[in-house]
Amino acid sequence: MEWYVEQIFKGLPFGLGIAILIFLGILLIIWLLLPLWVLFIQWNTGKIRDEIRRLADQIERREWDEKERHHSGPKD
Repeated sequence: MEWYVEQIFKGLPFGLGIAILIFLGILLIIWLLLPLWVLFIQWNTGKIRDEIRRLADQIERREWDEKERHHSGPKD
């Protein structure tokens, strides 16, 4: 395997070999960081979902309290 890679890079110009190594390095970094990024997105969307639920509950509670005040107020 080493010999095969060595033969490929020996036939390439120096600049192209460096460009390929940089590209492969970037791909390796992306491949390593992608799972962390996915976990971060899932965690963040979970927090947003919980916040939306909390706000919806708060709005419902406010509407319920207004109905209670309206119905339990003094009657003319």
